[in-house]
Amino acid sequence: MNRLNVLLTTCLVCASFGVYASKSVKNHIDEYESQLFYPEIISDFYPKSQLKWQLVKDRKELKNQLGLLVLADVNDDLQERYDLLQNTQGLEFDILATDTLLYLSVYKELVSKHGTKWLFGGRLNGSIGQPSTLAVETMTQHFEKNNLSQLVVQLQPQSEQYEELYEQLYYYYDPDNQESPKLYTSRLLKPNLLIPYKSLIYRLIVSGDLSEEQAEYFLKKDSDVYNEELVVVVKAFQKRHGLVVDGIIGKKTLYWLNMSSNERVRIMALNIQRLRLWEEKSNRFVLVNIPSYEMGYFQEGELIFKSKVIVGKPARRTPLFTTRLDSIVFNPKWKVPTKIMREDILPKAFDDKEYLTEHNFEVLPSWLSNNVIPFENIEWEGMTADNFPYKLRQKAGGSNALGRYKFNTPNRNAIYLHDTPTRSLFKKQHRAYSSGCIRVEKASEFAQLLMKESNFTAKDYTKYHRLPKTNTVGLSQKIAVYTIYQTSWIDDKNTIQFRNDIYKYDEWSKSKN
Repeated sequence: MNRLNVLLTTCLVCASFGVYASKSVKNHIDEYESQLFYPEIISDFYPKSQLKWQLVKDRKELKNQLGLLVLADVNDDLQERYDLLQNTQGLEFDILATDTLLYLSVYKELVSKHGTKWLFGGRLNGSIGQPSTLAVETMTQHFEKNNLSQLVVQLQPQSEQYEELYEQLYYYYDPDNQESPKLYTSRLLKPNLLIPYKSLIYRLIVSGDLSEEQAEYFLKKDSDVYNEELVVVVKAFQKRHGLVVDGIIGKKTLYWLNMSSNERVRIMALNIQRLRLWEEKSNRFVLVNIPSYEMGYFQEGELIFKSKVIVGKPARRTPLFTTRLDSIVFNPKWKVPTKIMREDILPKAFDDKEYLTEHNFEVLPSWLSNNVIPFENIEWEGMTADNFPYKLRQKAGGSNALGRYKFNTPNRNAIYLHDTPTRSLFKKQHRAYSSGCIRVEKASEFAQLLMKESNFTAKDYTKYHRLPKTNTVGLSQKIAVYTIYQTSWIDDKNTIQFRNDIYKYDEWSKSKN
């Protein structure tokens, strides 16, 4: 059975639990031990055959949370559990539901630790681990009081995005898999030319950009010309998919137009699970969403600053991490990472003896020493990029790779936000060009805002900005920084957004079945 056909359809009976309704709890658990995640723990919750899952809303929410995990397609075994919950009742359902609640509680406990492995190219396979003592004690207390509602509600991601994404997911869900055929074309579809008109209309219904009534309006037109009214719809489609908004249907636009409803559902369900990783944000924080190539600075839930960013290329991905922005470095020097030095800079230096000089690089014996080694003192003969024993540092200045500002965010990946002298890349729609760090288009404005919040004056900023030497300005209050990877979300206009899976995390997480 298609794992996407779980939320809105009734599955075939997958087990005969109901036949054994007269058996004791112990007999039930013994009989179906292989189908339970935690049979020994579950038996302790049922000293008597007393039903705990009495409220319809609790049963429904439990199945919904499990269903969302199934739709995310990160586990090969949960479909069977969902089917069992759909087709059992009484004590049989109670035992399964309690076992499922414990499993989802363990998942919620461990996702902050293992989520980057489970939800970004990995799989949630096999046993995910044992529940903590606290989790078992909490469940025991709620069971004794016959109050499961609070525990069930806590399974939801604690994010404002959750409800909005969840609602949109139901709009796209196609249980019968009977959507319109794909749009095929071997040429660019441009405005005012003849196109596969009806096919385009039907795909825009599937994508959610045309309602049935709107589609009927377009289909009544006695022409296959790609008219201006339809171009407006396609441009809106392109905008919410992060594409070039030109109305021309090329390869990238066609890819998104032909994406099935259920694939969109999978992506949305996967991104709902990812919300769990960054649901507890501080009052002031910087959020960088890698697939959208944007950063935002939020205070008390309000966006007060926004900028385009350039992120790591697929070969050198910007990692997902949480840290604190504690200072601004004006006119920074660049300590070149070893990988970049060996793969990018030294090959050019060996081909061109003037390269290091022209690009203001210095050679140091190590990062523990500040003694600059003159180029002429280096024995270049027989030296290669792999055996080069020194470190490279680029002097501060207009050509420095970090630009005029580095926003210091200590983390084990040595990744930070910074300015860049290469401004032209910000004009591109897709901006994965860096070696891992995050280049900020409006770095100057961001630096001024942070200094103002730390009670520096405009004159202070101007002084540090104009000084040729490197200076570090500490912030009065550290600011949380999150790098995240959301390929689908709801924007401030309640519009569903999709973005290109630049690091293939969505694709690699998908079942190969």
